[in-house]
Amino acid sequence: MSHVERALFVVGEQGEGKSTQLRSVFRDVRLGTWGEIPTEAKLKRIYSLGNERRLYLRLTSPHERGETKTAFHNKFKRVLKLGYRWNFICPIQPNAYLKMPDAVDTILGFFDQFSPERTRAVFLSPNRKGESKDPDKLKAMFSLLWRKKIECLCVDARTPDANGKLLADFFDFT
Repeated sequence: MSHVERALFVVGEQGEGKSTQLRSVFRDVRLGTWGEIPTEAKLKRIYSLGNERRLYLRLTSPHERGETKTAFHNKFKRVLKLGYRWNFICPIQPNAYLKMPDAVDTILGFFDQFSPERTRAVFLSPNRKGESKDPDKLKAMFSLLWRKKIECLCVDARTPDANGKLLADFFDFT
């Protein structure tokens, strides 16, 4: 039977470094790359975190793929059919774009649909360009997410690989 243990969302606008930050999780040797960040354009989606645990990695935001919230959920439902205890990591955009809702609605929808044990939203501020998010907007988003006990934090994304182990540690069960 499948179970969703943890979900991590990296939140930033298009071009602000979301997928670069996600790739940096491979600095953690447990993901099988000896701590080297892969440079291939396309990476595997599923990684072992042990005998019973798997990590499902998305490098492209559902916003940028033009997905609906339903399509986004259905992709993950297909993965859940494989069994295991699942952990999920995905980039998303803060604002509604194309057919996807904003970050708050996307995260809350995922939380309501899959009931992960823990969910964390990591906002890139400052982003890779050194621009910080509007503190009032962050405060409003954090307040909505905290109501569901979703963890929220900001990371400095100016250095491409500085946060890799911080992000990967969310999936450390030791």
